[in-house]
Amino acid sequence: MRRLVRLTELSPQLQQMVEDRKIALTPASEISYLKPEEQALLVETIDSEQATPSLSQAQRMKKLSQSGELNEDTMLTIMSEEKKPPKEDITLSGEKLRKYFPRSYTPRQMEDTIFKLLEGWQRKRQRDQQR
Repeated sequence: MRRLVRLTELSPQLQQMVEDRKIALTPASEISYLKPEEQALLVETIDSEQATPSLSQAQRMKKLSQSGELNEDTMLTIMSEEKKPPKEDITLSGEKLRKYFPRSYTPRQMEDTIFKLLEGWQRKRQRDQQR
């Protein structure tokens, strides 16, 4: 609830970005602590960098703002950082895999076998590329 109340402290442009789901709620709450002129600078930086702040970036900007160290350079440095790509785990259904393995195989044995096969496939591809 407190985060939602904080959003009223955002500039209209930033509020619109939250509404359009370009900026997530938690980072927006952190950004709401920035001074109006810093928020205006952030809107310009978002436009120029074509990137919105992550939670970590928003928290660092808030901290720099509170210590009086947030300026165009520090904001640009933070906003131009390479963000970690979203984690993409792959889950394979044991039910689907079962048909490829003897009944006696444990999930661990199945996983080990799959990785050995993938390593062999990768070595073959590398040999083929070297030809």
